[in-house]
Amino acid sequence: MASILDEYEDSLSRSAVVQPGHPTLGIPHSGFVTAQLEKEAPIFTKQRIDFTPPERITSLVVSCNQLCMSLGKDTLLRIDLGKANEPNQLELGRKDEAKVHKMFLDHTGGRGPGQGVRGPAR
Repeated sequence: MASILDEYEDSLSRSAVVQPGHPTLGIPHSGFVTAQLEKEAPIFTKQRIDFTPPERITSLVVSCNQLCMSLGKDTLLRIDLGKANEPNQLELGRKDEAKVHKMFLDHTGGRGPGQGVRGPAR
């Protein structure tokens, strides 16, 4: 049984054989065509912002234009990227040494302040 790589090399060698009456451009044909149906928009965009976090960022997640970050051990900061000048800050009020390990934003969740933010599983 031939591997897929062997089959690909065989197809290249067969297409490289010059057939009488068919001019060749010297370009091997693999049988694949790259086509674009419409202009593709970029998936991500970058822009510089002027933001200095008040504490060290320990976790950061982004989903559905919502950015959530854990600052230090007891602060969550949520920013709606559509209204970046109105961040929501939440103090967790922890007195022990526990800290946020990971965060998860549920893209199907609600849009209210604090909804969709989950702390570590216990």
